[in-house]
Amino acid sequence: MNPRYLTLTNLEMLHLVFRGYRSHDGLGFLFRGQADASWDLLPKAGRKEFFLPNNRDLGRFWSWTQQAVAYSSLPSSDLEQLAIAQHHGLATRLLDWTMNPLVACFFACSEQIKKDGAVYIYECPDKIVNEEHSFNVLEETPGVFGYFPKSISPRVLNQKGLFTVHCEAFRQISVSKSRLGNEESNLLVLIIPAKLKEDIVKHLEDYGIDKSVLFPDLDGLSAHINRKTLRIKKPA
Repeated sequence: MNPRYLTLTNLEMLHLVFRGYRSHDGLGFLFRGQADASWDLLPKAGRKEFFLPNNRDLGRFWSWTQQAVAYSSLPSSDLEQLAIAQHHGLATRLLDWTMNPLVACFFACSEQIKKDGAVYIYECPDKIVNEEHSFNVLEETPGVFGYFPKSISPRVLNQKGLFTVHCEAFRQISVSKSRLGNEESNLLVLIIPAKLKEDIVKHLEDYGIDKSVLFPDLDGLSAHINRKTLRIKKPA
């Protein structure tokens, strides 16, 4: 079965789509924004430039933990450590999602402004992993799992973040018939044309969705102010 595709035509359509697809605290639909609609829906460790077969990405992660303790204390849970590594930019088998569709829209529209973006709307996976699952599960059990992390950082909290865990890292999300019995697939791809991106970002800022909120630190604040400066400098 193939994903269902919709192309956004105006801002009003955005509200209509999200009215029909709700998160229900992550147990309904999950949302992910990608700034270029041509990018694969894969975690970084599963992409061609980073992929290592035979679960070797977990070995690279283990090497990261051995050095990361010099900078910060790490929790005892393997998955929590993996989430922290993802948060700090390591190529892992985690793929970021959000319970807030407006957050996904921001990530789809705030970069690559000349490229069409995409918001993926995905039914929460049937199988869930949590902090009690060890890496043995990730090595020995193929599939794509949901993972609801603790609020390991203000960014995860503000972005209403959660993950899919891909075992192995290259494993694609399985597209199948929706559990809702509506003859649709479990994955909807909302294409956002490049020409709408700037208006959508301005609209989201009116709703309080911007980098200073999603990245609640000095880096996020600086990026937000820079964006506003570029907008002022933009020629008419």
